[in-house]
Amino acid sequence: MEQVGDRAHRHDVFISYSHQLDDGPATAFQAAVEHFGRPFYRSRDLRVFRDKTNLSASPHLWADIEEALGQSAWLIVMASPKAAESAWVRKEIAWWLENRGSDRILIALTAGTIVWDAARSDFDWERTDCLPRGELAGAFTHEPRWVDLAWLRDRTRISPRHPELVQAVAEFVAPVRGRTKEELIGAHLRRQLRFRQTVTVIGVVLSVLSVVSVVSAVRAEQESDRAAERQLVATSRQLVAEAASIQDTQPDLARQLLVQAYRMAPTAQAHGALVASAAIPDVLPTNGSSHGVAYCPFGGVLASAADDGATLYSTDGNRRLGLVGTEKGSATAVAFGEDCGVLAVGDAFGHVRLWSVSRADEPRLVSTVRPDDGGVGGLAFIGRTLRLAVITDGAVPHIVDFEKPDAKVTDSLPGTALASSNETIAVNPDGTLVAASFEAGKVRLMSVTDEGRLTVKSTTTSPSRALAFSPDGQFLAAGGEENSARLWDVSNPSRPRQAALLSARSFLGIDSVAFSTSGKSLATGAGDGTIQLWDMTDPLRPAQGARLTGHSGTVRDLAFAPDGRTLASAASDGATRAADGSDDLNGTVRLWRVAEAERSSSRVFLPEGHMSGQPFGKDGHVLALGSPSTLWWVDGAAQPYRLSTLTTFNQGGQQVSFGPDGRTLATGTPLKMWDTSDPLDPRELTTTALRQGAEIVLFSPDGDLVAADEDDRLGLWSTGDEPRRLALLPTAARSPAVFLDEGRSLAAVTRARDAVQVWDVSTPSAPRKAATLRTGAARPTSLAASDGTLYVGDSHGAVTAWRVRGDRADRLGSSTRHSTAVEDLAVHPEGATAASSGADGSVRIWDVSDTENLRESAVLTVGAGTDGMAFSPDGHTLAVSTGGATYMWEAEPSTIQQQLCAHSEPITPEQWDQYVPDRPYSPPCIERKPTVETSA
Repeated sequence: MEQVGDRAHRHDVFISYSHQLDDGPATAFQAAVEHFGRPFYRSRDLRVFRDKTNLSASPHLWADIEEALGQSAWLIVMASPKAAESAWVRKEIAWWLENRGSDRILIALTAGTIVWDAARSDFDWERTDCLPRGELAGAFTHEPRWVDLAWLRDRTRISPRHPELVQAVAEFVAPVRGRTKEELIGAHLRRQLRFRQTVTVIGVVLSVLSVVSVVSAVRAEQESDRAAERQLVATSRQLVAEAASIQDTQPDLARQLLVQAYRMAPTAQAHGALVASAAIPDVLPTNGSSHGVAYCPFGGVLASAADDGATLYSTDGNRRLGLVGTEKGSATAVAFGEDCGVLAVGDAFGHVRLWSVSRADEPRLVSTVRPDDGGVGGLAFIGRTLRLAVITDGAVPHIVDFEKPDAKVTDSLPGTALASSNETIAVNPDGTLVAASFEAGKVRLMSVTDEGRLTVKSTTTSPSRALAFSPDGQFLAAGGEENSARLWDVSNPSRPRQAALLSARSFLGIDSVAFSTSGKSLATGAGDGTIQLWDMTDPLRPAQGARLTGHSGTVRDLAFAPDGRTLASAASDGATRAADGSDDLNGTVRLWRVAEAERSSSRVFLPEGHMSGQPFGKDGHVLALGSPSTLWWVDGAAQPYRLSTLTTFNQGGQQVSFGPDGRTLATGTPLKMWDTSDPLDPRELTTTALRQGAEIVLFSPDGDLVAADEDDRLGLWSTGDEPRRLALLPTAARSPAVFLDEGRSLAAVTRARDAVQVWDVSTPSAPRKAATLRTGAARPTSLAASDGTLYVGDSHGAVTAWRVRGDRADRLGSSTRHSTAVEDLAVHPEGATAASSGADGSVRIWDVSDTENLRESAVLTVGAGTDGMAFSPDGHTLAVSTGGATYMWEAEPSTIQQQLCAHSEPITPEQWDQYVPDRPYSPPCIERKPTVETSA
């Protein structure tokens, strides 16, 4: 809407037109009317309301238009074929005729034809095509006042003083003002003369005020831009918060909101949320209820059991590979053989089928056995054989032998009529012990012989809906009707004893349990859809970890990936109404990234650790780890692979650092230089060790120096063909160290561990003390630098920025977000982002664009204390290592956004209106092509 004049008073004129065709003429006409209708003597200005409503706008805008019509004395219709078709123009004319009559309607022809039939006192509607016939037929008793403005359409710019336009406008303004056309034109000419006489004086004043006006305009525009930017930032932050709140229940929508948040305002908070977005679970929909899930022991393939059969997925991108169908009934359980070449599938009618899945995209049926006519509640392979332990309705355990072509049941034990409705079975890792549901609240432990015979060892009162052995076979986890799980020590299966009780914050009982392959984590799934992770480092004192809350229905099965980094959960997540009116259950398999008993947002995992602060080759394609000393190819690979191994005298590994050229590598034990131009075959540059051991190995930015620790000293070494030690600096033993100021300075912790000493090493053979940074009661524990800014992490969990200039160090911003000592620090190559890690296993991303105000933008988790952290040289990757593992995050926003878009459905218009209501629908993950307008 646009209004000229004071809205509190009535309008003289309301202009109605079609914006699709008449916007240009209407604008020029309005300007001329306002200019020509200026007051005579002390009379008031002529007030004009021009309806600029978009034809696609919402109907609720009619209230504003109706109010403007009610405040106007005259209606000017910009007549054209488009206006005649416009619903808004027709509605405005109809209102006017009903409430004002036709005697105050003026017509301006902008396109088309107007023909008045005097004999009929009406328009000739056979030839008139620019007025709405339904509204204006018979509305006039005599020909209305109208002017021809069609010539305006060919003019891109026109002055309101144009003589032809003045004549046309005077025709309309005369009745509005109550004066003759001649009086108006005469007054207009006299006003023009007075205007010319004052131009000279005004010009002088304007020249004086021009500078002030320009400055004010610039400031106003800048303030307007800042206000718009603040609004975008606020909306971006809101979208990040909304995404966090729905990421488990609506992961696709959460991904879309994160992309839109960064698209609206690329703030540090939005960037941090993108980096952490891999924590959002992946969802694999199933046809009907989802009953079971299993990983191939070697990785690479995931199987799920649902109403339409068993589906095989690739774990690289979650691609669907193939479907293993069932004759009738749903697949109720799945299990992979030890070598991943076979898959066993049980169904609701008691069939157990063995499939060859060596080619997962072309599964082949090998054999079928039906132990009895009861549905299969669970099955598991026995050791490395093709024998399976199977349980069917009534808690009947069987041993099914697929070792020979004539598959058969080798043994079965009686069940019980008192069995629970959810039977399950589990086999210990070496295949000698079977645990199975019995009566409700009881578990049978049975030994199994090489011939496939079962012998009951004991029957234990215990929850029995879900059973799982620990990887070492010592413990059995059991869940059931209770809202807790029990851990049994089954070292002596004849006399199992309860080792621990795991009380979860869940309801409706425990329906699934699973150990990670390391045995350090346990997951329990409940009837209320929640999953609880447990830290089993001390099995006698399990500790609660993360709680996962994405499912809305019973979690029927759980399985950890072989690397322990992903947890798959199968559940029925609610019911929808099918076409026949029945309830159609919707199952899903959710894939959660985990780090032991905590959630993880790391997409890439390496089973080795001990990383230096300079672990990347020049392009970030190669990563060097010290435990053991290996080179890995990590460029864009979801599953990195080992390239080569470097020799070392230390079984615990060594420090390994790349020089700035990305080819030269230094190892610490012994201290040697390597050429890794061919990372598959590294070549020693130093034939003899410079030193037998160094815990710290660090290159200067220009690559001319290497700093390596020697007990409580730090040695400076040249890096030429014959490296030699140039100087020794007194430092704390194993002190963190970092070069800054383009390599002219070196910072390290003092021997007393109460300060950071900066050394001037511009002359490496004669270093001298420069600035000293006092950290108070906290001990400095980690260092990182960007240009002249030094970042210090301390034992109290604080990260502090210091400006170092020669002998002076000024303390800038500081933030204490870690609850434990800061173990590692790293700064992004562009200098605006930093990362820190604590002994509690948390990794925090920082916005350090303002070094006086360090702001946390994201929190990541690795589940354990760290021993190395670094950004890749191109800034695309953040790597963090623990004692025995390395976690990697994508840090480049554009790459993350592409990944989020690839793994989610576009946001719908309804969702957009809910979360971004003040902006037109524009899905962030759909490439928009430019619109090409054509005219007839």
